Amino acid sequence: MLRPGMLFIQRQYLYLLIVLIVLLTFWYISLFPRWNPEAPYITSVPEAHAPRETAGNATLGFQAILALSNRPSWRTRGLLAAANYTGLDIQIPPQPPLHPDVIDAFWKIGQDDDSIRRPEHGAAVAWLAHLDLIKFVVQSNLDTALIMEDDVDWDVSIREQMKLVSDAVRNFTKTPETQGAPYGRAWDVLWIGHCGEYWAEGFETVFFEDPAVCPHSKYLGWAKQYIERLPDYRRAVYQSFNPVCTFAYALSREGARSVLKYVGGGKGEAFDIKLMETCKAKTLNCISVVPELFHQYFPPESFAVKSEVEIGNGEHMESNEADFENVMGSTENILESARCRALFGKSCLKV
Repeated sequence: MLRPGMLFIQRQYLYLLIVLIVLLTFWYISLFPRWNPEAPYITSVPEAHAPRETAGNATLGFQAILALSNRPSWRTRGLLAAANYTGLDIQIPPQPPLHPDVIDAFWKIGQDDDSIRRPEHGAAVAWLAHLDLIKFVVQSNLDTALIMEDDVDWDVSIREQMKLVSDAVRNFTKTPETQGAPYGRAWDVLWIGHCGEYWAEGFETVFFEDPAVCPHSKYLGWAKQYIERLPDYRRAVYQSFNPVCTFAYALSREGARSVLKYVGGGKGEAFDIKLMETCKAKTLNCISVVPELFHQYFPPESFAVKSEVEIGNGEHMESNEADFENVMGSTENILESARCRALFGKSCLKV
């Protein structure tokens, strides 16, 4: 049986416990910022998740990296070796089969217009493959995606390089600091892998230093004359004017839909040419990074390896993959090849 004094003491403890719980509750709530219905959803970007840091993650700041490939081969094995070496997460979605009649019908689009240059068979197949992968981006409702061809190469420092690209693209598009997207959102196509691009005085351009940029003296290709107009040992970001080759290009959600709308109907020489023309006309909002950060890897020239487009056009390749896959080739305009470092432990810049 409880005595009156003991009951009083127990009530004191109960009151103290209730007061302590109330104080702890108010303290815990005070740790969270008050909700303001007029404030944007993201009011600041935490330092640990700053846009430039996100651009250096395993998908280079995009929601996904997708490789265009129709089958496992030396191309995909080298691609995945380079990805593993540089810590990139690359998916290779299976390509759906193409009926020959669909390819033939696509090739014939615009045949009554003599001013339209239509794709050859191999280029038509490649074009449709790009469209299928872009449809995958749309169907997956990806916010952004980087699409690359399966024989591309990049520098071993690609994750650090893309942090610099993030800063430059955000600067070029005047992206506010409160916008957390690594490259902002003011673009449809971000063209970071190509075989050349035009540049002239008067282009609004953001220049930035990159320790891994290919210097003028080692740059190869048709665009060398334009590259030499740029400051050496620097990259440039500007509105796309004449990029050629779709080695690697990023699409925003709306950009993917727009590419299907404006480039999906054929009537051109090749997918990359049609995409370039649409960018040049500013039907698409496209941004180029020059010199490129992704370029095609070439097996040794002595093996006369054919591209998938050339094979699609009926050209025959004499060599088997086993003949050249373990022999180091080269990559133009990439100082420290991720493929060659991963597969052969060496650099393979073509000079």
